[in-house]
Amino acid sequence: MVMQVIDQRQNSVPFFIRGKDVREDRLRKLRQFLSIMGMLILTTALNIFLEHFIHPSSLVFVYLVPTIAGAVYFGTWAAVLSFTAGFLIFDFAFVEPYYSLHISKPQDIYNVTVYFTIAALITYLINIVSRQNAFLKGRLDRFALIEDMSRDFLLLTPIEQGTPTQHLPESLRTRVFSQLGQLALKYTKTILDVPAFIFFRDEDGGLKVWAKSSVDIEITENENAAALWTLNHGEVSGAGTHTYPETPCYFIPLRSIGEIIGVLGIACNSKDLFPEQRRLLGTVSNLTTMVASRWMVLKS
Repeated sequence: MVMQVIDQRQNSVPFFIRGKDVREDRLRKLRQFLSIMGMLILTTALNIFLEHFIHPSSLVFVYLVPTIAGAVYFGTWAAVLSFTAGFLIFDFAFVEPYYSLHISKPQDIYNVTVYFTIAALITYLINIVSRQNAFLKGRLDRFALIEDMSRDFLLLTPIEQGTPTQHLPESLRTRVFSQLGQLALKYTKTILDVPAFIFFRDEDGGLKVWAKSSVDIEITENENAAALWTLNHGEVSGAGTHTYPETPCYFIPLRSIGEIIGVLGIACNSKDLFPEQRRLLGTVSNLTTMVASRWMVLKS
């Protein structure tokens, strides 16, 4: 059963690999923390030098430099840590009475208030810009993926539409549909890293599995029934839908203009898919349908 394959894949990840990922994440965070501490130390050394030329109450604004750097390169947590630690260092070393956290002068209170306001505003704005950059990068990656998919599927598109049936060997048809199925599963795995398989309509009106993401996948009778329902009705079925919801797979019809030529099965719940994943899976199914339908015209 497909769900068993998913469980086996999840359990087959060696413990030492998971532990290695955790260690690498901790080391990365440690390096970021040490980088922030290093910037704070350099800023403090700079303030000790500037103290001879600038009024000490204004030195707190120099700590905005590591705050900006932390927000840009490491995220919000690094910015909060930077401006909080910067304030504590400034209050302890540059504000009278020295070597305490007490603030007595109104000018120092005003500067610290302005400092926290500017630091919070800078962190917020950088966070917005970072999210917008991530969104734009995601869109560019999606466009690049669609471009790659279109190019690869176009290579399988037949050029001559008028080729007689007797000039289209069955071995060629089998090879093309197998390559097409594997290509569709390749990009499905890029979008959603779960087991998947693809059916195409057989000559007798039934379904035939042409490609599976793993040879260990076993398709049950219930999953076959859900896929056949999708083929006959042209609607999605399986996990997360109202039709055959007990199956662990989600079935998407490969719909051409005149008929349904196949079904794409994915071992996931449709409710867990993000809108972006749905759109990309729709692109895969449309490109697969376009190429497969043209080869079926040659065969018919």
